[in-house]
Amino acid sequence: MMQTDELSKILGYDPGREQRLIIMRYARDHQMTPGEAASKFSLPAMLFVNDDGETFEYEGENLTSEQLNTKYPYNRFVFIRT
Repeated sequence: MMQTDELSKILGYDPGREQRLIIMRYARDHQMTPGEAASKFSLPAMLFVNDDGETFEYEGENLTSEQLNTKYPYNRFVFIRT
């Protein structure tokens, strides 16, 4: 079973006992990893484009959208370009 802090990072909030069970049951029933199942219940992180027009700051790093999706495969992102 995934650790609660791992689920918290993916979900964007601390899941309760029932929420963890729902995620694990969903993963089992749909042949997914717990991280993939948790991403179905997650809140997206909203990221604004940096001044260079290509990178986004997330958790203290400047990454492109491809790098974000590679490094954090289970997280959802909303990219905001102004």
